Amino acid sequence: MGMNKALLVFIVASGFLLFIYANSSVFNRHLVQKDTPEHLAAAAALVHQNLHQHHQHHHPPQQHHDTKRNGTASEDVISSSHGDSLAASKLKRIKYVPKGANDTEYNIFIIYTKESQNLILHSQLELFLRSLLKYSTVELHLHVITDEQSERSAEELIKQQIEKFHRIAFYTLYHVQDCAEKIGDIVHGMMPLFNYRSGSYYSDALFLLSLGLHRIVDRNMRRAILIDCDVVFRASVKELFDQFELFAPDQLFGLAPELTPVYRHVLSRYRMNNPQTVFGSPYYLDKFAESTNSSRGKKAANSVEMRRHGYPGLNSGVVMLHLDRIRRSRLYEEIIKESTVKNMAEKYSFQGHLGDQDFYTLMGFEFPGLIYRLDCIWNRQLCTWWREHGYSDIFDSYFHCEGAVKIYHGNCNTRAPE
Repeated sequence: MGMNKALLVFIVASGFLLFIYANSSVFNRHLVQKDTPEHLAAAAALVHQNLHQHHQHHHPPQQHHDTKRNGTASEDVISSSHGDSLAASKLKRIKYVPKGANDTEYNIFIIYTKESQNLILHSQLELFLRSLLKYSTVELHLHVITDEQSERSAEELIKQQIEKFHRIAFYTLYHVQDCAEKIGDIVHGMMPLFNYRSGSYYSDALFLLSLGLHRIVDRNMRRAILIDCDVVFRASVKELFDQFELFAPDQLFGLAPELTPVYRHVLSRYRMNNPQTVFGSPYYLDKFAESTNSSRGKKAANSVEMRRHGYPGLNSGVVMLHLDRIRRSRLYEEIIKESTVKNMAEKYSFQGHLGDQDFYTLMGFEFPGLIYRLDCIWNRQLCTWWREHGYSDIFDSYFHCEGAVKIYHGNCNTRAPE
């Protein structure tokens, strides 16, 4: 009988403690957070992720994520500094899933490595993120290609700026070594032609990464833009993504013109043997007027300005990638083969030093139908190095860019205006 009473007292006491715990503020707060629309959406994204991973069981995912800090590729939630949970900024680290689960196809790739060896890289990324989020009108998915030494700093900057501007965004981390392994054949074939000095294998791969990005990302990703960290936005990146709608059916990439005479220099031998070529010429050639007179006495067209464009090469500070088309293009697969690239370089007596930019420049001249010509206002480069190195007399004709600038590119460590 004594044992039964003791058991009864234990059961009653346990029930009382459970009742108190269930009504505590901690338990209630957990329920409120779990049931918010934001958390339900995040849960749906993770369920979709798991289903996607299940379907890919026999095909390892093409993306790689940093999982060391949290143990899984789970979400991070950053609360608003004002304490308003409904208006809180949300920053999620998830595997890429198609539109509908992460609700965005605005995929922006950046490369952020070797921070300790580049004293201004941190400030460049901070300014990049600040301007990107300040003008953004859409939810973004940031894809950061990084290394173990730089990833923590990159994450901290992303979190700070997301919270500062109260934005909703996703981000995914990729390890540079994993990315490099997927484009090994491209690196091997192009490195001798487009790299003036050899660093480590992975360093070389970074300069050619955009050429094989379609191999690295999830196959469901249709479009992406790779942007250098040293750019500053003056407009919403949505306007840049809208340029995809202007691509012709066969165009795979979108790049703006190079605004320095670097390729005039690289192509000096070819231009000497082909004086009529526009390869290596300024984008804006001289205006000329064309007047037409009618033999019947009709009023002539007065000074109709016709604009001819040269081909100064392309700049890879902003690269638009139509990923689904790139994957399907047999022509592109042939072009990136070592033999094809070598033939193009020999044809133009071309020995470059700017990685993927050199390749795009050659491909854009040899296969112009594959590249959409992005206006210079979306990659307004600021480097003036060539003005002081032998080209002061013609530099301004290359440096010229017409229109209201949407993106400034502070290459050569030039400070871009905020």
